[in-house]
Amino acid sequence: MKKITYLLLAVILIACDRKGSSKYDNEEDTSAAKTQTDTKKTPAKAAKPIGGERINKTATIRQQPNGAAIASLLDYVPVRCATIRKGWYPVSIDFDITADEYRKPSFRKGRKLVVNGVPAGSLLRDVKLPVSTNGDRMWATIDGFTEQSSIRPGSIIEVAAINFLKQHKDYSVAGLQPFIHNFQLDEDSAIKPYALYYNYESGIDDPSPGYRLAFICQGKQLIGILHSRPLTWQGTTPRRLQRGFAVNFLPGIDNYLKEDFCKKFNTYIVSID
Repeated sequence: MKKITYLLLAVILIACDRKGSSKYDNEEDTSAAKTQTDTKKTPAKAAKPIGGERINKTATIRQQPNGAAIASLLDYVPVRCATIRKGWYPVSIDFDITADEYRKPSFRKGRKLVVNGVPAGSLLRDVKLPVSTNGDRMWATIDGFTEQSSIRPGSIIEVAAINFLKQHKDYSVAGLQPFIHNFQLDEDSAIKPYALYYNYESGIDDPSPGYRLAFICQGKQLIGILHSRPLTWQGTTPRRLQRGFAVNFLPGIDNYLKEDFCKKFNTYIVSID
């Protein structure tokens, strides 16, 4: 049943979105999924994680809002997004390069882009780009801007989290597992007795990124959401914390828990780099 839940979550998060099969090593095609009527049948395979922001149909990456075009990206390509700015997302994408390109990182207009071995778009101008390697692979990075409509809403974790909580009533750690799986959230138990299931900021604006969004759980139950970007959750009010963070607690959470978490989080976050 847990695997079926994972599959259903992927469909909910990207409802009405068209996508290909098994792109970029982190999501399989669910367009052919059928309703299971026989409980004795083998459960559907769990969808691979979304992980983060994805291109909506096609996108043009520009040097600045309404600026010169750098690259064109294909549907469902993974990108990193910073906080939206007046209808534009600052974005970053890494594409595969050769050893020769790593030594001479100058790229020509029309050069095809490949991400994790999958076609992802093409360059729209001659450009020099920063390159990197981890010893196993080499890549170049494009930084720029794309319009809000070019990013799939269901792949934006703040949007997806609120939609998930609206559609599910089980706020236990077990009930949250489909979302934790789909966005590849890690667990942090440094602030006892609380557990944070979190992802990090993209690193576009901050070379040492901190938490972007975290489910706060106590006693295996969700009590709130920690976030560094704007988040609107009906029936809750954000409470400001140190270092630009905020928390929205579930309605009805005991004031002692609220105060205890805020105090411990503030002490913890100012004590680390």
